[in-house]
Amino acid sequence: QSEITCWDPPVMFVDAQRRGPYKCWVHTHRFRVDDGGTLIEDAVEYSLPYWPLGELMSPLVWRQLRRIFHYRQRAIRAYVSESAR
Repeated sequence: QSEITCWDPPVMFVDAQRRGPYKCWVHTHRFRVDDGGTLIEDAVEYSLPYWPLGELMSPLVWRQLRRIFHYRQRAIRAYVSESAR
């Protein structure tokens, strides 16, 4: 469960976990014009539960986050390409 904690369209928004697997999760989405298109920049601040043992999972979490964002990047590109037709 997350909550939008900051809303500033079309520049950015922030969502924060209210209930979920992380001790803390804050995801900032920024949008800016770049070479005639839109560049999406993400910043994620998170901490894992059960410190210090939870930190042992950090490499696995990082790998999962990279997969999630890579998938989202492909999905957005596919959507934009399809919408442009």
